[in-house]
Amino acid sequence: MSPDIDPTNAKILALLQSNARMSASAIGKSVHLSRQAVQDRISRMEQSGIIRGYRAEVSEAAGSVQAVLTIKIADRPCAPALEWLAQLSGVTSVMSVSGESDAVALASLPSMEALSRLNDTLSTSPLISAQQSQIILRRY
Repeated sequence: MSPDIDPTNAKILALLQSNARMSASAIGKSVHLSRQAVQDRISRMEQSGIIRGYRAEVSEAAGSVQAVLTIKIADRPCAPALEWLAQLSGVTSVMSVSGESDAVALASLPSMEALSRLNDTLSTSPLISAQQSQIILRRY
């Protein structure tokens, strides 16, 4: 656990991950802190980079295509490729993993055509040696 992530911060993060729009007052009630104390903790986690952003999950009804991308990185160190991946339009999360793949990315795109363009970008990049995408059919 990071030094900035004490048990209370861990609870705050879990609540924000389940509902990024949850108010500081509601979080405070759950963790037994004042609204201001929660806001201060959230601000410190944002400034230290623990919280990197907030996002909206879009339903399938909104026409979005969600995919899991498994990626093998061409060269070491992996950090430049991982940072490049995280900046690509439609990529919502990038994780460095162990095993057959070097990274897993989640993408949310407006159409299959946009997913195809993302696949083309990945397959033609000298940073990537192999990649595969799988469309998410349903979340549970």
